[in-house]
Amino acid sequence: MSLSLNRRGFVAMTAASTLASPAIAQRARALRFGSPMPTSSSYHHAMEIFAEEMGKLSGGKLKIELYPNAQLGGLKDMLTSVQLGTQSMLITVPAWYSSFVKQMDVFTLPFLVGSPEKLRSALEGSFGNKIESHAREAGFQIVGYWLTGPRHMLNNVRPIKTVADMAGLKMRIISSQVYMAAFRALGANPAALDYAEVYLALQQKTVDGMDLGLPDVISGKFPEVIKYATLTSHVIDFFAASMNKALYDGMSAEEKGMIKQAMKTATDWQWTQQMADIAAAEAKLKDAIQIIHLTDAEKAEFANATRPIYAQFEGTIGKDLIDEAIKALSA
Repeated sequence: MSLSLNRRGFVAMTAASTLASPAIAQRARALRFGSPMPTSSSYHHAMEIFAEEMGKLSGGKLKIELYPNAQLGGLKDMLTSVQLGTQSMLITVPAWYSSFVKQMDVFTLPFLVGSPEKLRSALEGSFGNKIESHAREAGFQIVGYWLTGPRHMLNNVRPIKTVADMAGLKMRIISSQVYMAAFRALGANPAALDYAEVYLALQQKTVDGMDLGLPDVISGKFPEVIKYATLTSHVIDFFAASMNKALYDGMSAEEKGMIKQAMKTATDWQWTQQMADIAAAEAKLKDAIQIIHLTDAEKAEFANATRPIYAQFEGTIGKDLIDEAIKALSA
């Protein structure tokens, strides 16, 4: 009797398992996509487009869960999590990646990138492929690039027109050795802070200023805590969207194709929208803060003051890569 019941139980369990298998196979896989930026930014809207497209292309089998506003932690924490595979995806600028991928700091060299158009062309060409190979060695699979645009000097102490005006200013910077060297070359006192900490640091006057793009000044509500913006355009920046390499490598060719297609849709929209936002941002800000325009000669002074740091980082970034970047990115 016991043997008969056990046999019937085994058959029943086997049948249930067989019936359940298709349901398990169809269950949606959730990928956690983190960002430091607010939901009002073009980056978050691009994340939403990417998530929506992935849902459509996969028939709901691949679900992208969005976590803006540093909900998954600071940028270094999120980068570590993606590298380890406990988080699926994130977006952040090259300077933050540089703690894991030294070569990414090439994009942080001041006054290197000639225009957003030159930047996109290089990123989507052979130079971008080379950067992606370095990122893969560190455990990151870059799947897209989203424009942030020109970064400018912002502060709440005084208007900046010359390098001498930077002297002694406590400036928040991204965690990057290139940023540290560049701001010191300008006479500032740089301090690395996560983006999520910047507003409070400015409000409490722990720092005097930072560098940021004008659309992000608006989305981050920084006119509440800064007074001056000097349009230096010392870096033309972008977000690299990346995945955990092992996660990506484990996907089927079909799934990788979906990611590429969905990311292209999101990227094309984001670059167009961000260019429009950049063009409109100055007009939106002119009544809230003082905007300082530099002459070509004044801008050249900033470029000349920071140019020596290129040689300083040939050992970590690589001289050949810096030379190639100058050819691919300069005006």
